Amino acid sequence: MALSGLKQQLKHHIQSMVNEGILVEQQFAQVQELKNSENPKFLAQVLNDFCNGAESSITNLNKLLGEEQVEFDKLNASIHQLKGSSSIVGAYQMRLATVDLIKAVDEQNKERSLEALKKVTAEYLRIQYKLQTIIQLENKIYDIESKPAMNDGNCAAGPSNSKHI
Repeated sequence: MALSGLKQQLKHHIQSMVNEGILVEQQFAQVQELKNSENPKFLAQVLNDFCNGAESSITNLNKLLGEEQVEFDKLNASIHQLKGSSSIVGAYQMRLATVDLIKAVDEQNKERSLEALKKVTAEYLRIQYKLQTIIQLENKIYDIESKPAMNDGNCAAGPSNSKHI
């Protein structure tokens, strides 16, 4: 697919996520703006880091909430990490779900906390799939943009066979 087609596909994919209420356009746009020629893979890296961190936090929360005696104070670091990273990338629905989880943990209600964590997990899985599409498109765009220009047959394209005088 041509570069312009990939960029258009990426733009439409992001806009559909905004339209669905999954992403906050302004917050996501701020992350996109940090991508530049010196760091062309910035967006893909941030999204990968978000996904890896979210999976780790969710796994840790499941483990802690699965204990017979839940130590609610140990949950806060993972929850706040999830909330913060969700806010940074503009993952609106996931951020809202973490707010519900914070409330349940503050009440020290295990059953409500488990239900809230299920919602956080569901929102993560929903956005994770869509973010993977953005990452794949970003990587394809990078691959095309980083390829050297095609040899057009002129002398400047390669080493010269002529001898220096």
